[in-house]
Amino acid sequence: MPTHSSVALQFRAEAYDHPDGSVDAGTVMTWIDKTAYASAASWSGTNVVSSYVGNMHFGNPVPVETRVVVQSRVVHTGRTSVHVQTRVVLPEIKGADGKSTVCTECVMVYVAVDAQGNSIPVRPWEPDTPEELERERLAKLRGTVRREVEEAMIAAPPPAGELTSESVVMRFLAHTREVYPGEKVQGGTVMRWIDEAANVCASRWSGVPVVAVFAGGVRFYQPVRVGDLVELEARLVHTGPRSMHLSVRARGGDRREREPMLIAHGLTVMVSAGADGKALPVKQWTAVTEQDQALERRALELVGLRNKAAHEWAGG
Repeated sequence: MPTHSSVALQFRAEAYDHPDGSVDAGTVMTWIDKTAYASAASWSGTNVVSSYVGNMHFGNPVPVETRVVVQSRVVHTGRTSVHVQTRVVLPEIKGADGKSTVCTECVMVYVAVDAQGNSIPVRPWEPDTPEELERERLAKLRGTVRREVEEAMIAAPPPAGELTSESVVMRFLAHTREVYPGEKVQGGTVMRWIDEAANVCASRWSGVPVVAVFAGGVRFYQPVRVGDLVELEARLVHTGPRSMHLSVRARGGDRREREPMLIAHGLTVMVSAGADGKALPVKQWTAVTEQDQALERRALELVGLRNKAAHEWAGG
């Protein structure tokens, strides 16, 4: 069977749109995952599962009924992992430079697994051109920063009873056709759930419709299977002058189990956009308890790590 290191897929959203007529971030994330998965699975020649989602800055909205092309290419391999760089492009919407609009870019990391779900080695990917060498260098740099981010994210949260910030808990049975082999829910679907929970929490705090301008740093810990009971807890952890930072933890497992396992954890930044598309001022939240302050410090630490990474990747 031939293998490919790059894949491009086309999409067009007809639903899941915001009131302003744009596609929600969660749907864009599912497109990214489908395309990146195709690259990782094709290169490895076996099934793969989502392990990590890099930073996504949504600089340009995706209008509904617009053709979208998601491009993906392998940029690095570890012993069992495949790192895939993705880009979301609107070919029919041109910028001032005459080029197609790029909505967002990110790197997805997948792990190759066998039929029993155990990780297995992958065929190494070797860069051939100067451009590929540079992409691999940046992929390795991202790996170093990713480990720092994961260490900051995995820290246990303070007791919920001592937190005062806005929060939302959503529970439901996992029913979707978007599955990997073995009835495991695709990582893109989990990312969409995370976006939805963050959206609800931010909307309740602000009292107005909101959209995601940043998502990512999502770390997957356990797979979700169709029929599992899923719980998403979204919590406001910091407000900027025009932004709301939300931490979202996804848990799940067999509906008969009383203690769900941690599935994934991520940080989302939401804003409320005005008629001109610019972010509006938001109601400010003040951390009151020690636990509130600890969560806010952790959120700002993650923001600092990601800003540092973006600066280094840009060559600053």
